Amino acid sequence: MRGAPLIPEPTDALLRRLVESRGAVPLGFELFPPRSAERREALRETVERLAPVAGKGFSVTMGAGGTTRTGTHDTAVEVARIAGRPVTAHLTALGLSREDALAAAEGFWEAGITRILALRGDRPRAVQGPLPPGFAHAADLVAALRDCHPFEISVAAYPEKHPEADTLEADIDHLKAKLDAGATSAVCQFVLDPEAYGRFLETCARHGIDAPIVPGLMPLEGWSRLRGFARENGAHVPDWLNHLFSQAEQAPETMPYLSAVATVEQARRLVGYGAPALHVYAMNRWPLALALARLLGH
Repeated sequence: MRGAPLIPEPTDALLRRLVESRGAVPLGFELFPPRSAERREALRETVERLAPVAGKGFSVTMGAGGTTRTGTHDTAVEVARIAGRPVTAHLTALGLSREDALAAAEGFWEAGITRILALRGDRPRAVQGPLPPGFAHAADLVAALRDCHPFEISVAAYPEKHPEADTLEADIDHLKAKLDAGATSAVCQFVLDPEAYGRFLETCARHGIDAPIVPGLMPLEGWSRLRGFARENGAHVPDWLNHLFSQAEQAPETMPYLSAVATVEQARRLVGYGAPALHVYAMNRWPLALALARLLGH
């Protein structure tokens, strides 16, 4: 109605505050070793695009049983060279002997890669029979790495518990053991329900855990694949996301826009629950990850 007072603009809009914070919430981006020359070129472009907004740097995955050890090493070194940012190399121990796991760590150190995400990992599907004697638990790997060099060690955390854990409480006890062994932070498996991350932080605090716990954020592209992956790993799939993307299937042209909006909403809520940073599973792609960074003030 003409002459009616305007509704005042909200002064506590979280997304606005994030945009105006000039990147106060740091971002790190997870990559994986490429398997072809074409994909290596795509990875280089991704690193170049994301480096300016990667305050927490990059991380490079390793396949189950150390199957991409050489690729992980070479990719981590290349990413560090291109980006000029710190790089964390994943070290997946299950399937490797103690000697091979520590040799991989030594190779990282000699190449200037001083950050390691220490993982027990999954059993290699292609390997039949008993595995080489090695590190049965990630906490044992953390302790061994601490004895080798002054690595900056992070470990994995599972807000909705690891699929093999009996209970969430038992899984958090295991997380505490990894931190007590010498890790200084934890990176979470991605969640599709940010409230699960908030509850996880509260439960960890009750267990005396005060190390930074960084949530994993998966850009919501390729919903059918992502939903299947979430279910395999025991992550709750919210009804609203299912409804949103099922509607988008009727108009595929809208999918990129809905993916972007939903990803930003996930990030906003994770920050609202107290995320000290965001670990973005970039999947070697940069457009949505960079758009997210811009919306968060970077």
